[in-house]
Amino acid sequence: MGLAGCALWRETGAPTVSPLEVPRMSKFPLALPLVAALLCPSSAWAATARPLPKVPVEKFTLPNGLRVVLSEDHSAPVVTVYTVYQVGGANEVKGSTGFAHLFEHMMFNGSRNVPEGAYAYYVDATGGDVNANTEHDRTNYYQTVPSNYLEGILYLEANRMANLEITEKALANEKSVVKEEVRQQQENSPYAKVLMLDWPAVAYSSWEYAHSMYGSMEDLSNAPVQAFVDFFKKYYVPNNATLVLCGDFEPKQARALIERYYGPLTAGPALPKGYPQEATQTAAVYKQVEDPLAPMPLALISFDIPPPQTPDHTALELLATVLTNGASSRLQKLLVDDKKLASMALMQPGFPWTTYGPSQMVALLIASKDTKLADLRAAFWAELDKVRKDGVTPAEIARARSKLYKQHIDTLGSTLYKAMQLGTYEAFHGGAEKFAGDLKRFDKLTPADLKRVAAQYLGEASSITFDIVPGSKS
Repeated sequence: MGLAGCALWRETGAPTVSPLEVPRMSKFPLALPLVAALLCPSSAWAATARPLPKVPVEKFTLPNGLRVVLSEDHSAPVVTVYTVYQVGGANEVKGSTGFAHLFEHMMFNGSRNVPEGAYAYYVDATGGDVNANTEHDRTNYYQTVPSNYLEGILYLEANRMANLEITEKALANEKSVVKEEVRQQQENSPYAKVLMLDWPAVAYSSWEYAHSMYGSMEDLSNAPVQAFVDFFKKYYVPNNATLVLCGDFEPKQARALIERYYGPLTAGPALPKGYPQEATQTAAVYKQVEDPLAPMPLALISFDIPPPQTPDHTALELLATVLTNGASSRLQKLLVDDKKLASMALMQPGFPWTTYGPSQMVALLIASKDTKLADLRAAFWAELDKVRKDGVTPAEIARARSKLYKQHIDTLGSTLYKAMQLGTYEAFHGGAEKFAGDLKRFDKLTPADLKRVAAQYLGEASSITFDIVPGSKS
């Protein structure tokens, strides 16, 4: 389906000319898998002082406040359109939860100008990919399509920002979709209930970060239509969004299209920026819970750490790589290969799904067959004690930097990855132009730096531990 033969569509406050005609189609699920979210790093990786590919950046802001980032990449005839709205679970209030995640689905449900299902059908017809996800402080929408379909995607994105249909029927349909998603990912996935509900309620003192991003089905059921309309008008506005184009396009032409389709949109009220503050944890917490879906026992151990992009968070990122990234990492060798106490040992900073707010370092340790979690945890703490007392070696840091460098180089071939990073840096970390240079933030870290942050943040006395053990289905 090309862009020829443009039709005049009915418009309400959005672009006046549609560049595409699209039939209806049925709804499809869009949520990202939990495991992918857990294992996906929340910030860009860097390495030693080696040459890094250039990431061209051109920026401008429309009069209505929409921030735009353009990054040319003519290596393949594809383009990624990435939109981040600065709204997520942390923007909800008690009694009105689940709104942010619900709108992740509602945005694919049709508008005053585009029939239900037409958006997804158009992207699919191009041979492209489309998806979305919700986090604590953002909601992301992204499409990768052949570059000659760029105009159609820009039209659709601008149109639904301005003219999303929010009706009782549409809300009812999406509530049922969300309910099924909760059932599949939260109730029918091993370890998910603890990871998504029980642990956040303990790890975070602020209600905004402690409650589930899925929200309460009771809240969603009881809220009137107007509450959803108000939420959308407050947050789904150009001045609360960042638009990124990465791939095969001409910047001058792309800018003209963006001005054409997004320029007429009206800005919303200015929104306060910032995030909830967290109280410092001062005592260890231990809980044991049963999970009838768990195939093997799992120990979750977490620590309060500074927000992403701060110097200490960066040092903890590198330390996590030393400990659990790759076959040569410390905990992989010790717990999985040598002692055979675990089948998996993972440490992840920036969990769960926070971009710039309060953060956690989380260790996930899945026990091997016949291994007691107490023994696995004891070996974990013994190794962490060594790190706190003796630090790590320069060779370990060099290997970790090389690992992160390669990971970064491998992913730069993806226009989607680059678009996501550019959008994150523009919206939250001081500007998209900092992305490439900021990859060097690991270079000056020393063994002393990693020893210090391990001693300061990774102490047993201020940790949270959840032992998740298989239980009977009752």
